[in-house]
Amino acid sequence: MEKKKILIVAHHLTVGGVQKSLISALKALDYDKYDVTLYLRKNRTDLLQFIDGRVRVIINEDSHHYYRKPYAILLQTQELLYKLLKNNKKAENAKAKLARKIADNSMQYEHHAYFVTEKYDVAVAYVQGYVAEFVADYINADKKIVFFHTSTDDHHEMHERILPVFDTVVALHEQQQALIEKWYPETCGKIKIVENYSDGNLVREQSKAFEIDKTSRLCLCSCGRLAVVKGFDLAVQAAEILNNHRLDFVWFFVGDGPERQRLERLISDKGLEKRIVITGMKKNPYPYMAACDIYVQPSYEEASPMTISEVCILKKPIVSTATVGGKKLIDDGVNGLLCDINAEAIAEAVRKLSDSKSLYNSVKGNLKNQDNLSEFEAFKSQWKDILEG
Repeated sequence: MEKKKILIVAHHLTVGGVQKSLISALKALDYDKYDVTLYLRKNRTDLLQFIDGRVRVIINEDSHHYYRKPYAILLQTQELLYKLLKNNKKAENAKAKLARKIADNSMQYEHHAYFVTEKYDVAVAYVQGYVAEFVADYINADKKIVFFHTSTDDHHEMHERILPVFDTVVALHEQQQALIEKWYPETCGKIKIVENYSDGNLVREQSKAFEIDKTSRLCLCSCGRLAVVKGFDLAVQAAEILNNHRLDFVWFFVGDGPERQRLERLISDKGLEKRIVITGMKKNPYPYMAACDIYVQPSYEEASPMTISEVCILKKPIVSTATVGGKKLIDDGVNGLLCDINAEAIAEAVRKLSDSKSLYNSVKGNLKNQDNLSEFEAFKSQWKDILEG
């Protein structure tokens, strides 16, 4: 029997929840039935070693310096000029035109370099936004699928244009499905659920890779890309509150990203250098999760954070802001605490868990062993459904 040609398009393979869920997905596919190609639009491949060896991987090696093109220089100059003139609307328009032009040029290059003669049975855009636009406009496939990994309505006009091209829209859970249907009513009837899957055995095994020096202090941990949406600024403010209450703690920020320098300045300004440690990006963040007494998810927005699922496997009590994903994964007072999305609420929840041994032990005791085999079989079935349905 001839195998189905499956193309999965992702943004990159830098450490992150979306990328780890993709790695799990590639382990769940039936390679006796599918010929699978993974295309990475960015040459960022930190997790490439974890990709199933039966997958053909194409990495975009576009070396064009789009920001140095004449049109780019012109639009960047216009943006700067309008900012100096305090005309923010025209500055944003120039910035948007530049982003659109670069996106179009890069997608055209990728199509001609890698896909101009290719035809697939199924093409999967593993994330919304520009990846989905590329699959919609430039990939030739009989069936197209798009995954939403967000709880915010970004790129609305783009999605309104391209979503009719997709046969299936994938949500991570029912709450997110309801949001997508609210934003895009035309998706009603073609949304399917594929929940994120965390490999419990792998998480536990990798958590023992090395020891973390935390002394006898309360150890907190937050993992994620150092980007605005992840709320690390709230974590710094919460740390200041805890420090002012004379709580003896160390807080590991495991990750890297565009907000790192701003966070480092904030930590320095508040005199928290001995309280907060930014580790940088770690291919294996699990020893930090395993070492912590309380895991903190301080995000402004989350759809279905992998880190919460992973830290549950390691039986660590959790404090999470009440995002869509936080409310989905945390049963308040049972496997963790939910709090409002502000620094005071985060600090209060951490103090509540650390001050009450009975609450802490109760939450920890409720983090029961997960039936990982059953979860994986369900995950495989969900993927089979979207590829075959």
